[in-house]
Amino acid sequence: MFSHEMKEKIKQFAKEQAPYYLEEAEMTYMEKLRRKTGEAKSKMMAKLAKFKSRSETAMEAQNDMILYMSDYMKDLMEQGLSEQEAFERAKEELKFRSETTKSADLQERIFAYYNNFDPADYEAIGLFYGAFVFLGLSIGALVGFIGSGGWEMFLSGGWIRTLIGAVVGVLIGVGMGLLSHAVIVLKRKK
Repeated sequence: MFSHEMKEKIKQFAKEQAPYYLEEAEMTYMEKLRRKTGEAKSKMMAKLAKFKSRSETAMEAQNDMILYMSDYMKDLMEQGLSEQEAFERAKEELKFRSETTKSADLQERIFAYYNNFDPADYEAIGLFYGAFVFLGLSIGALVGFIGSGGWEMFLSGGWIRTLIGAVVGVLIGVGMGLLSHAVIVLKRKK
């Protein structure tokens, strides 16, 4: 719908403004964590600094902002504004702390994201992946080793079956990890 130049402008604006929104939301999130755990503020800031530096999180905030801004610009263009006029107006209203309804709405969306975010979920997902991969590797290698004839046959070609079993086991482990990830994500949506 938008020209390539306008899409680039929207991306650039989102890239500049999203960190401000993220930083504000992180402050609220930090307070929530501190209440829950009672840990020292410096420890929280260290955790949040790590979280903030993850490019995936920053990209999510930017993508959310691009979608939000694009929708708003489409609405403005349907009201008769040109693409450039819609961009300028959206840019002004979505600028961080612009004290407009749109800016407040965007801030609420990012706050909602952080209120629903629990680092324990991501830790659990990582542990599931690790556990399933190690289990799959161990079981696959053992089955391949035994299936190839054990120690006597291992050096005379049985190692290939052991290797194949290990690779298949890792793939099964990753698959189980993906499944557990999906289950956790679906539970969080309820």
